[in-house]
Amino acid sequence: MNNALKQQKVSPFNPDIMTAFNRGYAAGAKQQQESDADKFVKLLENLETVPGIDEKTAAKIAKYFMQQFDEREGSDKFESQR
Repeated sequence: MNNALKQQKVSPFNPDIMTAFNRGYAAGAKQQQESDADKFVKLLENLETVPGIDEKTAAKIAKYFMQQFDEREGSDKFESQR
């Protein structure tokens, strides 16, 4: 009987509460990711304001970063905001 209790792993938390927590966590993570992507795009758009970086260099830097994150939706957001 002891082995049966050891093998069965039961969460001490109510399943309904854990389901609600996981949904809220996922929604918060998605919102944070979108916020981070928006901030990153704004940084890339304002590269020209950095002394020593002209429009052409800023475009190259932005293109490089967008290629690095192309698998994600970052490039779509960047293109839609330009």
